[in-house]
Amino acid sequence: MTAIALILTTLAFALFGLATDAHHHKRLGKRPDAVTALTMRGGAWAALAAAFPFAIAAQGWVFGPILWVALLMLGAGLVFLALNLIPGPAGRK
Repeated sequence: MTAIALILTTLAFALFGLATDAHHHKRLGKRPDAVTALTMRGGAWAALAAAFPFAIAAQGWVFGPILWVALLMLGAGLVFLALNLIPGPAGRK
């Protein structure tokens, strides 16, 4: 259950990151239109919400929310490092 929650939180922050102009352009070669960015942000919020029950199932109501917050921080950190340190396709800045 913890692994699923981690995957969902990491996916959420990847979507949040790719919804921004700079990261979307660096990774996909174009700027996102308004509908795409809005859809990505909506999907990110849904993934964050979907991760919460898995954290609760893994650790119960006492430690589940703490696990969820910890996974939020881990997912955000992983995506931050990936989006900023891994080079994009050749020729894109």
